[in-house]
Amino acid sequence: MHLQNIGPFIFVGFFLFVFGLFIYKIFKNGGLKGAMFGAPIERTVGEVVATSPSRIMSIAVKVHVLGGASLDKAIGLEFVAKSVASYQMMPVSLSKADARKLIALLESATTGK
Repeated sequence: MHLQNIGPFIFVGFFLFVFGLFIYKIFKNGGLKGAMFGAPIERTVGEVVATSPSRIMSIAVKVHVLGGASLDKAIGLEFVAKSVASYQMMPVSLSKADARKLIALLESATTGK
């Protein structure tokens, strides 16, 4: 068997491995969003929708409490941007310490201190 004949098998095998790993993460973490956060979502705390004067795009931030044993992934922020022809979701996992830092920064920005 020549190397030219093995190449497609290696490519397909690698693709199937990566696809299988992603499917495993989906089942392990309870869905696609859980797989993207790297931990299962225990509950959704709330959502803040940003006001946009143009109304072409709506942007929202959803706050989730993440489950699992990892201390680095305690809080999940889900940034969602929607427009006429697109949908974009960006997950961010924060530890409790990082979430407290974010809270302090937001409080500082709103009070002007």
